[in-house]
Amino acid sequence: MSNRQARREQARTTRTPRTTRPSGGPAKRPSNTGGGSDIFSRGFLLAMGAFAVVAVAVIALVVAFGGGDDEDSDLVAALEKASADLPLDLINGTKIGRDDAPVKIVSYEDFQCPFCLQYSAEQEPQLVAELVKSGKVQLEYRHLPILKNESVRAATASQCAADQDKFWQYHHKLFLVQAEAGQITSEKLNVGRFSDDNLKKYASEIGLDTAKFNTCFDSNEHLDLVTEQQREANQFGITGTPGFLVNGTPLGAGTPADIEAWKQVVTNVENAIATATANAGTPSATAAASPTATPTKAP
Repeated sequence: MSNRQARREQARTTRTPRTTRPSGGPAKRPSNTGGGSDIFSRGFLLAMGAFAVVAVAVIALVVAFGGGDDEDSDLVAALEKASADLPLDLINGTKIGRDDAPVKIVSYEDFQCPFCLQYSAEQEPQLVAELVKSGKVQLEYRHLPILKNESVRAATASQCAADQDKFWQYHHKLFLVQAEAGQITSEKLNVGRFSDDNLKKYASEIGLDTAKFNTCFDSNEHLDLVTEQQREANQFGITGTPGFLVNGTPLGAGTPADIEAWKQVVTNVENAIATATANAGTPSATAAASPTATPTKAP
């Protein structure tokens, strides 16, 4: 081989090869030898944008509904404290307070009612602490089961608990079940919380004699009483819960705003009693009054 041929052969073997391509088509782009993806590709950016939208929506939902869990937790804590603080010596069936208290407050309630739950957790314990224990007020619970079957069953069950002088403990238990389930922020009715089996379980949990309770409950022993109290409430013009009588006079729709409003109601009654007593010249602790209060919300 001549020197010229040898040089041509050496140049041919060391020349950089061309990128191959199919006949008639564009050259194939060499693959990325770095092993990473192109993070600025259009598909990647679209995916990241969609993720951001979902994240914002989730955060908005947490902000919008996060307060609900706090409210439910507050009611649970309030009911647990109220149950622990019950003045057992002042309990008589569905009444709590001295029989000679000058102011008698009757509440008509439904164990499934979220407004009753709120009243029982927030205002009722304050009434007990500040007005019942002082001897000014006696509270009495009566039934107005307007939310159908489980409300009626819970009402009759609570009367069976009253037979064992544990109405108020059972009352707190039923409302505690509702608070723990989130009834105040997401109302659900007749979903099994007050099924017959659960109502019997709650009786056992608060230490009732379950044999006596079950016999009472299964026989519908107190259904007539519950029905009569519902009829009585309607005769007073009370059709929503909670509804109140104060010394036999309907308080009106809704619940007083807070404990201060309740104190004003009691003061109005005490003033009416004092006036009636002065005018008659004889004691009249049971004088009827016409209290007024501004309700914050109607049931």
